[in-house]
Amino acid sequence: MTTASHARRILLLEEPTWGGVHTMTRTLADALRAQGWQITALPWQQTQWPTLVSAAKQHDVIVATHNFGPTYCGAALKAITGKPLVSWVHGPLMDVLHEAGASAVKKLWLRLLYKQVSQFVCVSRTTQDSLLSFITLGKQQRCSVVPNGIAPMPEGQAIHVHAGHGGEGIPPLLLGYVGRLSAEKRPHLLLDTLRYLPEEAQLGIVGEGPMHRKMIHDGMDLMYQGRVHFLGKHPSGASLYKPWQMTLLTSRYEGCPMTALESLACGVPCVSLPIPAMRELYDLDAPYLLARGDAPVSLAEAVMTVLSLPQQQVRDDMARIVARHHIDGFVGNWQELLRTQMHR
Repeated sequence: MTTASHARRILLLEEPTWGGVHTMTRTLADALRAQGWQITALPWQQTQWPTLVSAAKQHDVIVATHNFGPTYCGAALKAITGKPLVSWVHGPLMDVLHEAGASAVKKLWLRLLYKQVSQFVCVSRTTQDSLLSFITLGKQQRCSVVPNGIAPMPEGQAIHVHAGHGGEGIPPLLLGYVGRLSAEKRPHLLLDTLRYLPEEAQLGIVGEGPMHRKMIHDGMDLMYQGRVHFLGKHPSGASLYKPWQMTLLTSRYEGCPMTALESLACGVPCVSLPIPAMRELYDLDAPYLLARGDAPVSLAEAVMTVLSLPQQQVRDDMARIVARHHIDGFVGNWQELLRTQMHR
């Protein structure tokens, strides 16, 4: 009979990255350890192959923390060791492949590789629907939805916002953006949104990426007016969100965005364009946090709508969303599916 200590060994194959995937990987590892699980986290690209094989043999379940690189590695380890492979899917696969311009050969290869996965864990129904439109599950495969959980956030490093007044003594309206400056996040829409807002509106941009230089070039007029501040990359923490009255989300697609959940957990409304994942997150409790269209003017109108609502109503609605994503439910769901894989 397998001992209790042995039956709770999980190998996490990590993707070295910054952002929501990294946050959730750390959150899962810490939460499972707190429940008595033995967790070994290895960066799959930086770890020697013999070390990975040895680790896989010594653990009960392999968890690939992303459905690309770590899952490729996990599939090879499963083929060698026979250990169950769990693949964590963080976003709508069809959108991701379209954005990347994936070839028919790449898609065929992915479908074949995904046949090696024992259990898919999707962060939202939106993500699950996209995955299941790409693959057909085999008889022994499972696919579950486990929304991201939000753990108590450390205060973190203070962020310095150099906000001026809004003219005529009007206090500034401070808006924030936290995320990569890359094409799928559509950060250029932030600048256009700001142009539709009153002059007292100012935007702090936290993050870096391939569009950083273009953003500075396109936002030069707003920077000159003191309305846009590029603040670089900062570690996650409550202090990242507290300076803002609202945060903005302009992504082309998401799975279950941690920046939105973290913002709400800090009591700061996150106003978003109406992509499927955000409709899934907001429709039940706070549909007013969604713009009515994809244009920057719609996002600006949503900002003004939120400002016009009673603050207590907004706080109560945000609290209900955060409660649905409590860390206890998240780790409970993960424990259940990991136990299922160990006993198959």
